[in-house]
Amino acid sequence: MRVWRRQGERYIDATVQEKVAFGGGSVMVWGAFSLHHRTPLFHVQGNLTGLRYRDEILRPLAVPTLQQMGPQAVYQDDNARPRRARVVNDFLQQSGVNRMEWPACSPDLNPIENLWDELDRKVRSNHPPPRDVQHLYQMLQAEWQALPQRIFTTLVNSMRTRCVECQNSQGGYTHY
Repeated sequence: MRVWRRQGERYIDATVQEKVAFGGGSVMVWGAFSLHHRTPLFHVQGNLTGLRYRDEILRPLAVPTLQQMGPQAVYQDDNARPRRARVVNDFLQQSGVNRMEWPACSPDLNPIENLWDELDRKVRSNHPPPRDVQHLYQMLQAEWQALPQRIFTTLVNSMRTRCVECQNSQGGYTHY
C-alpha cells in the first residue's frame, strides 16, 4: 500500500498505524457440546496420539460430561487416527460410552465444524491480532465461554436435517 504524506508528517502519531509482528502460528483446540452442556476448551499442544486423547481429553473432560448427560448420551467424533486408536475404542467401551459410528469416507456432518467457524469469526471480529499463540488461545477460550447456548442448541437440532440432506444427495455435497 502506498501512502502519500505532506512534508514533516512522516512520524506524526495520527499518520502511523501500529502493526503487531505476530507472523502466524496456530492453536489446536478440542471442545465438545450438547443440547445443554459444553466442555471447557482444551489446548492440544504437540501431536495428539490415542493415549493423549484418552488421558488428556476423554478421561477428564468428555466422559464426565457424557455421564452428566445420562445414559442416552451419544458421543460423536470423527475418524481422525487418534480418535480411532484401539486404546481409545477400548476405553470408551469400558466406560460405557455410546459412540456414533462414522463410515470411513463419510462427509463431515459433525456440527463442531460449524462451531469452529463461528469461534474463528468471533475472535477475528472482537479482538486485535494476537501477539503470540498463547494470546490466541486465551482469546479462543474467552469467546468459547461467551458463545450463547442457543448456538449449540441450533447445531444439535440440525443433526436430523443434516443426515436427511446427506442421504438425499447420496453422500454428495450439502449446504452444511
